[in-house]
Order: sequence, then structure tokens, then C-alpha cells
Amino acid sequence: MNFIQNLGTREKILVMSAVVVVLLTLLFTLVIDPMLAYSAQLDRQIRKAQQDLEELRLKQQEYAQQKQVLDRINTQLTRQQSFALFSRLEELARNTNTRDKILYMKPIVSSPSDAYEEESVEIKMENVTLEQLVAYLYQIEQSPQYLRIKRLYLKPLLNNRQMLSVIFRVSTFTPKSRSS
Repeated sequence: MNFIQNLGTREKILVMSAVVVVLLTLLFTLVIDPMLAYSAQLDRQIRKAQQDLEELRLKQQEYAQQKQVLDRINTQLTRQQSFALFSRLEELARNTNTRDKILYMKPIVSSPSDAYEEESVEIKMENVTLEQLVAYLYQIEQSPQYLRIKRLYLKPLLNNRQMLSVIFRVSTFTPKSRSS
């Protein structure tokens, strides 16, 4: 401290100013700058967490919608009485006057599922008009049983472009019994 006492007023002011500048520089370098960097990092993390939360909310809504659809299908499947898919498809074909257009109906082996048993029938129709086909497919889709149309292939006939050759698959599902 004798060093400071031996200095003149101007020199004391200059030394004190230098000490203050060094202290402020150290304060900024060691305290304020790391706090600002940490704050910016936290802001980025908050924005990312908000985006993740929004994505999670969207996924939750999508899940709820899918669960509603699945619950509705499960309810429909458990309420439906057992029926023969072949007989039901033939009955619908008679109702729409397309029975004579069916070349074949053959069962399809479906991949097993843990929750459902799937029964499928492939149908080939020839010389059918678009109106007849639509009426038949509509009757299938509107059936009280849970019937779904899969893999629909349409091809106009070469000799008459108004007539179609059609191959499609109709599937129904039944819940597997829980006891097995």
C-alpha cells in the first residue's frame, strides 16, 4: 500500500481506473459471459422442449383418434354374429344382380395376427359394368358385418371397353378368443 501512497493524484486515478477495468474485464469474462451463454443455451433447450411438447400433443391427438377408430371396429366386431363370408357375398351378388358375373370366389390364407383372425375371399368378375361393380362393392362395404375390400384390380375388356374384368379381395375379421 505504500506504493499507492507515493503516487500522485493523477497516477492514483490512473491506477484505480486500470484496477476497475481489470476487475470489470474479469467479472465479464468469468461471470457475465458464461451466464449469458448458459442463458442462451437454456433458451434453445426451452424452444426445443416446446417443439417436442407440441409434437407430443399432436401424437397424442393422433393416438386418440386411432384408438377411437379401433374401439369402434372392436365394438362392431364383437357385436356381429357369426356368418359365412361366402354365403354373405353370394347373397349380396344376388341382390345386385351380379351373381352371374362372378367367375370364381376362392378363400385366401391370411397372415395371422395376435388379436384378430382374418377370413378373406378373392373374387373375379367378368363382363361387369362399372355401375354393377359399384353397386356390389357398395353393398359389401355397407353390410352390417365388418367387411372390407382390399386389392381391387380393374381392367376394361378389349372387345368391349364398357365392360370390366375385376379381381378384388373381401376380408372380415373376428376377435381371437382371449382364453387361448
